[in-house]
Amino acid sequence: MFMKDMTDQDALWELFEKQWPTDVPSEPISLPNEVDDFIIDKIKDALIECNNNRTHTAEHLGLKRETLLAKMKKYELF
Repeated sequence: MFMKDMTDQDALWELFEKQWPTDVPSEPISLPNEVDDFIIDKIKDALIECNNNRTHTAEHLGLKRETLLAKMKKYELF
């Protein structure tokens, strides 16, 4: 029974490695940069959808207009 469990475990590791390779990427991923990119994309998409109307864009994103303007300034989206 122990040998059968080992082969099942080996098969699971093979499946795991196919799904999530253990190789480390050459450049580390920066979570803050990924979050910033996500926010920028969402703001841009919302601005397009709302015809560049910042008040409607803020409402669409669930933000106050002032918060949207601060984020646009931070990410240089003017």
